[in-house]
Amino acid sequence: MIYHSGIFYPDAQEELIKLVTPIEEKETHKAFILPHMELKSIAHLYREVFGSIRNGMRIIALIPIHREVLMKDNGKKLFSPLSRIEETTLGNVKIESLGYDDSAPYEEEEYSLELLYPFIAYHNPDSVLYPVFAHLESGEDTKKLANDLKKLDDGNTVFIASSNMTAKMETSDVECERDKMVSLLENGEKLMERWKKGRISACGTPLIESISRIGSGRWHLLGISEKETKAGHAALYMD
Repeated sequence: MIYHSGIFYPDAQEELIKLVTPIEEKETHKAFILPHMELKSIAHLYREVFGSIRNGMRIIALIPIHREVLMKDNGKKLFSPLSRIEETTLGNVKIESLGYDDSAPYEEEEYSLELLYPFIAYHNPDSVLYPVFAHLESGEDTKKLANDLKKLDDGNTVFIASSNMTAKMETSDVECERDKMVSLLENGEKLMERWKKGRISACGTPLIESISRIGSGRWHLLGISEKETKAGHAALYMD
């Protein structure tokens, strides 16, 4: 189901084409962090990332759940959608499941998955997208997800963590807190303890920590948002 077209990204084909192009082919990498906000302010970061994802590569998208899970899902941490084809303005996106519990109740609220659709439909039409919606709370949770990701790391798979660099905050503090988080990522610092104590507020911190466990642990900055308001946004890659 498409829930967020016309809200966080345009639904008109002409407008979308302007956001997804041009994409310049670049060196491939194992993993990426991409922010989520209205697409027009971060589309250049998505183009940069998709320039490093070859058509046909498997794409694992890790999406944080921003609220508590439903009562029926109490104790569960990972969710994935049923296999389907999403028909988008720019073409079809093939989605497959990793076998976790059904993510359908969370897709209507978490728009960040849909931000990937225009770029996959346009640039990676032969790729298969495997979304994972996650509500991780501890180091043990990140280790379990990392173990699952290791089994998928076959050289033809890329991992994308959807995460802003900060939670919502006063505009005057955004850039400082964003840059602090970027510095921690670039230096390969451990994140979970800082996150649990409230010293950093990046919404996808546990997902980033999981990916870091299967790569070098050091992230490299690709760029920042063209417009920072109530949260900090940046894109990074890791090998």
